[in-house]
Amino acid sequence: MNDIAAAIPKTSATVEAIYRTYEEKRAAEKPRAYLGASIIGHHCDRYLWFQFRGACAPTFTGRMLRLFETGNMEEKRIIRELKEIGVQVEGESPQIAIEAIGGHFRGHLDGMGLGIPEAPKTWHVLEFKTHNSKSFAKLEKEGVQKSNPMHYAQMQVYMGCTQTTRALYVAV
Repeated sequence: MNDIAAAIPKTSATVEAIYRTYEEKRAAEKPRAYLGASIIGHHCDRYLWFQFRGACAPTFTGRMLRLFETGNMEEKRIIRELKEIGVQVEGESPQIAIEAIGGHFRGHLDGMGLGIPEAPKTWHVLEFKTHNSKSFAKLEKEGVQKSNPMHYAQMQVYMGCTQTTRALYVAV
């Protein structure tokens, strides 16, 4: 059995080529000249400062970039599902942009929703996030604020910038 396992490639040339295209596309993008809302809850102020000043940029593998795209594709499904249950959804295409501090801080909401069953007369920031099994289990056990403070902070910023009091966090 060990002989067969040794003969099977650990990676696929096709998969690696696909991941490489994601990495190449990302490398060709112009770096952000602002601090993004998605990282505002990071625990290290120095990291945030370095990000803001362009001293370092996060690097992601092609696999992770593909997963981000999967999350973006999932947004369309969630919005469709919300509309199917009667929720009014605004800002899906293009997304609602928020900006503060002269444009040095920015973010893009997944949407705004009215008619959410838990509070149907109140506008909600809509935030959709993908999770793996371990992260999802932690989310169920601890809630958003404790399990993922960056997601929580992002929603707080969006609620503040849109002057809303509620958010709908959909974990996929």
